[in-house]
Amino acid sequence: MKDLLANLKQNKKAILFVVSMLGIYLALQFLYDYVISPKTEVDSKLIGIIISQAESILQVLGYELLAPNLIYTAHMGIKDTVGVVIGNPCDGLSLFILFTSFLVIFSGKWWFKIIYILLGVGLIHILNVLRVVALALIVKYSPESLDFHHSYTFTLFIYSIIFLVWMLRIKIYKKAKW
Repeated sequence: MKDLLANLKQNKKAILFVVSMLGIYLALQFLYDYVISPKTEVDSKLIGIIISQAESILQVLGYELLAPNLIYTAHMGIKDTVGVVIGNPCDGLSLFILFTSFLVIFSGKWWFKIIYILLGVGLIHILNVLRVVALALIVKYSPESLDFHHSYTFTLFIYSIIFLVWMLRIKIYKKAKW
């Protein structure tokens, strides 16, 4: 027990960092889940942007698109496929919250945090749009593997990128103290 208390004292900063990040993440996620999402159009607007950008990329690649679905607007894809549906959990907002939580409590100048958050959220959004494009292509060429890639491949890829961008932030801070 004495060793445990000594370790806790020794790692006080790390423990405080993790607890603070978790607290900020949970507060932001609560705000999103119970205030922003149910009372605003933020999810549907973001999904509309993702669909529009993904469809533009598919058209540039030479694919014909599915006709707009008048009943369910969060549906898109390549002609002669079932397409993909983008739900609220897939719009990236939870990832924006996770990414931002780390950066808010990390040491550094506020102006750099804001710039880095904006760039990071932009990167996450671009990756999410490319993920939707890739899912539409998977539905066309390998529909049996859609669930696997949706659940595992892209989740692992995006979380790995977020982790690498966090590590880059730490490296920048160590060099420049921004």
